[in-house]
Amino acid sequence: MSCFFERFRIGIIILVTSLTAFYGCKREKSAEQIYNEQASGVVMILNQYYYSVTLPTGDTFYFSDIQDGKIVNPAFSASNVQTTFSFGTGFFIDNNGTIMTNRHVVNHYIKKSDVVQYVKNLTGALVSYAQERQEEIAYQAGRIYQILNYSSQSPEYNAALKQRLQELSMDYDNAQRYITSLRRMDASNILIKCHNKLGIAYNDSFISGPQDFKECYLIRESEDENVDLAMVRLAEGVTPSGAYIFRISADEKRDKLTLDQQLYLIGYNQGIALASTTEGIKVQITSGRISQKPDNYRVMYTIPILQGSSGSPVVNSYGELVAVNFATLGGTQSFNFGIPIHQIRAFIRGI
Repeated sequence: MSCFFERFRIGIIILVTSLTAFYGCKREKSAEQIYNEQASGVVMILNQYYYSVTLPTGDTFYFSDIQDGKIVNPAFSASNVQTTFSFGTGFFIDNNGTIMTNRHVVNHYIKKSDVVQYVKNLTGALVSYAQERQEEIAYQAGRIYQILNYSSQSPEYNAALKQRLQELSMDYDNAQRYITSLRRMDASNILIKCHNKLGIAYNDSFISGPQDFKECYLIRESEDENVDLAMVRLAEGVTPSGAYIFRISADEKRDKLTLDQQLYLIGYNQGIALASTTEGIKVQITSGRISQKPDNYRVMYTIPILQGSSGSPVVNSYGELVAVNFATLGGTQSFNFGIPIHQIRAFIRGI
């Protein structure tokens, strides 16, 4: 009898051990399983923006963007400036409508030196214009002097001419003060501001224009120039029911990434252009492998991407978040970079 109970006890131990190992072991998932599970938590981000530049003189002008170092669509009133549209990707990280993405998706930073050069060129053009105006004023004043000195006119007419001379003199002096202020202005002492409006759209939703994007706002961005991360939040402050939430693992032992490890990216490559289908917008899943040993700030992988996939979640074959896509090597689609999970965790903690 004792032998029977001993064998029974050993059997129970083996069964419990097997079940523990079975349920404690992670299972790899197919791309379709990961997509079906997580696509609802990945959103398209629309950023509508333009810039204003305030000069030391107090004057302000506006423009849409900078391309190849040149100002695009300058305007002298906010009502006339053309808004620029750009797309990116983000994903939910909690129940409060908080979305993780890249800093450059929600804030477009431009080189101040490009704007300063434009201001210098603009200043030179304005000085030339003011000088031409002075020459025109001097010519008109000269003609009036000739009439006053060499023609006999009525007292009333002469009084009107003298009044006009005073007005021209004031215009000339104003133009000179304008020229002097422009020449003394330090073009580097300008204030550049990006004005933007953020919105998101859900997978499977129908988009006909900017009005269909849900309003959201920036809550924080990384101050570390090497960590291109930001968080935005839905205006209503609630993650939609049924939307997948990407969990940020607190287990730092699981942060290790290995060469040739399989990874998947879920994002909106090329923004609305590729996402649009007859059944609403559809997020895409692409895959690749780690192609370089990760350092502290980035992990390189062979996942193909296009513009618009910035801010996409990158997961491993178990569906666990391991990185946020943020950059591509110019001229290629096969050497791209993500911000590793330990930097994501540190950013969320506010470290």
